[in-house]
Amino acid sequence: MSYKITEETREKLRLSHLGKKPSPEALKKLSEKMKGRKITWAHKISAAQKGMHNSSKTEFKKGHKGLVGEKNPSWRGGITPINTKIRNSVEYQLWRKAVFERDHYQCIWGGKEHGNKLHADHIKPFSEYPELRFAIDNGRTLCEECHRKTDTFAGKSKKIN
Repeated sequence: MSYKITEETREKLRLSHLGKKPSPEALKKLSEKMKGRKITWAHKISAAQKGMHNSSKTEFKKGHKGLVGEKNPSWRGGITPINTKIRNSVEYQLWRKAVFERDHYQCIWGGKEHGNKLHADHIKPFSEYPELRFAIDNGRTLCEECHRKTDTFAGKSKKIN
């Protein structure tokens, strides 16, 4: 015989058990019942979804093909700052790699002993000299510690008028 438990009854049961601990016998019984099982939430979810297939629309969304720019539901009108766009560009990555290779992947002020967290630093500031942003001779390889000591680290320099 099956019956449906109302929300009111469910809440009464919850309150009646609140703060109570199961007896050692009850815990042992439950432990014996669960032996050999290895069920996690992930197992339960995957079991529930067994045999289900994604629609072609969902598959399309998964790959984000075609959901670029204004077509993407998260589009907010092209508000990515120009600085971020440039620093994430292929040209910028190639510039960094070229600077690192020229300096043999070591800090030019301290050499190999200065650590391995390298930064590609612009000698003339990135923000003040847009025409020199990708000039390899305007770059140098510094370790993080040495880079912090420069006058231009993290926008310390004042814009020249």
